Amino acid sequence: MNLRKFGWLFMTTLLIGGAGGVLSGFLIAWTELTKSTMGNFFMGTLANLLFGATISIVAQMGLFAYMTFNYMMLSIFRGGVLWRNIQVFFILFTFFDMAYLRYNTLSRGESLWPYLIEPVGLLIAAIVFAYVKVKLTNPTAWVPTIFFLFVVTALEWIPGLKEQHASSIISFIIPLMACNVWQVLHLHRLTKKES
Repeated sequence: MNLRKFGWLFMTTLLIGGAGGVLSGFLIAWTELTKSTMGNFFMGTLANLLFGATISIVAQMGLFAYMTFNYMMLSIFRGGVLWRNIQVFFILFTFFDMAYLRYNTLSRGESLWPYLIEPVGLLIAAIVFAYVKVKLTNPTAWVPTIFFLFVVTALEWIPGLKEQHASSIISFIIPLMACNVWQVLHLHRLTKKES
């Protein structure tokens, strides 16, 4: 990947994150944005745009951290089969962590079922977009894409999940997932060797 391609990915992901922030702001706080003056609406929308852009930076750091870590693991585990199995283990462990360990830490006597909403939804989204990635590239992209979209997104989502409030959870996940999906679906085009 050259500097021009990196710049394109950086700027487009920044725009996607900003748009995701505006969308989540509209979904969560439409009443607050529209109940006062136009200045209030534009300042609130600008704040949501900047929040989404900030989230996009977190998503980009997560992508490059994963790419570096993945490269190191592929060089350690030469065949890649063991590394793929380790990634599957971490997917399952992250699911367990998002559901049961969050329930043990944050619950106040309520049922476990509400704590399954976020991990199940995130895993379904990761599987759907991994299927799209496999169709765009090859079957070896299946596990790494699910790992990135589920495990890395879950790690980046921790500040929103800790709040245990729907508006916080939604305001983080919309720009975060939009950025991560955008990056993972375009990465193979940017790293492809030009002839």
